Amino acid sequence: MKVRKRDNNVYHIKLEHEDDLYHLNLLLDEGDMVRALTERREATQSDRIRKERGKKQKMRLTVDVKNVEYQSFGQRLRCHGVIAVGERDQGSHHTLILEPGDDFDIGKTNWLNHHKKRLREAAEPVITAIAVAVESDSIVIAELRTYGLRELKTLNRAGSGKSTGGEELNEFYKRTVKQLVDVHIKGAIMVVVGPGFLKEDFVDVGREEAPEIFSGCVVENSGQGGMSGIHEAISRGTLPKAVAQIKIQEEMSAIEKLKEAISKDLGTYGKKEVGKAIEVGAAESMLILSEKTRSKEGRKLLALADQNRTEIIEISSHHHGGEMLNGLGDIAVILRYRLA
Repeated sequence: MKVRKRDNNVYHIKLEHEDDLYHLNLLLDEGDMVRALTERREATQSDRIRKERGKKQKMRLTVDVKNVEYQSFGQRLRCHGVIAVGERDQGSHHTLILEPGDDFDIGKTNWLNHHKKRLREAAEPVITAIAVAVESDSIVIAELRTYGLRELKTLNRAGSGKSTGGEELNEFYKRTVKQLVDVHIKGAIMVVVGPGFLKEDFVDVGREEAPEIFSGCVVENSGQGGMSGIHEAISRGTLPKAVAQIKIQEEMSAIEKLKEAISKDLGTYGKKEVGKAIEVGAAESMLILSEKTRSKEGRKLLALADQNRTEIIEISSHHHGGEMLNGLGDIAVILRYRLA
């Protein structure tokens, strides 16, 4: 995402990557103004009974945002609202469809600190990775994005578990590498995880069959395979620097620290408990589900954390760490010391 400030309350945004839509979804609030080039159909009436659909015309409109529709890993975002400024139809409803390549202005009455932080994060280079969890009978391929983890494919070894016959392990690896070539994202880092030595053998095959995507791949041990093994490897927070820049690792590592803190009575959760901990200066860091930053309750705690110099870590709901935080009520804190 490219970000340029126009004045105190307006930023010019250019979307460059699908991940930018995730950030935009969390930036837009009801009452914001979005000005963009869009298409609007002009209704014509050939007679008094039947209306005909007019041709779409390109025009620049300013929409007063009412609500936003976005699906994780989606390729577009729908911004619904009422036309505030435009060539015509002021007061009518309109939907802006925004996708990578589009540029527009966003105006807010007040840009809060977490909005500005998200703009800074969104302006950083996008780093993605393909994770491969290797076991003898199955291999899982997943995509690591800025905000989440998505399973792309699960491949099973043909004839596995049979006493005789079945697919040779080396052939299984070659078949998997062909699938990886099909789903690989240009510039993505390859992360191969799994228990034992099978992952090293798989990487050797990969470097022979597709050196262009296995060059510089990262190999990481995990106690289990599948998506659980990928989550485990990311949660440890020990992946190399190139992969560590993917924010999901930072978030999942923070969740692991929270779990450890809670087990030692150095973590707490729940609206009242979190508020009290921040007020008395006991909260070292506050973990908040990203969607919660839109709510009145969430905004109040964000302001309180800013006032008391508590670190704020937003957690995406699109990975296991976010699911855990959701189970704790969307907000929790890691404490500096035990509360009485």
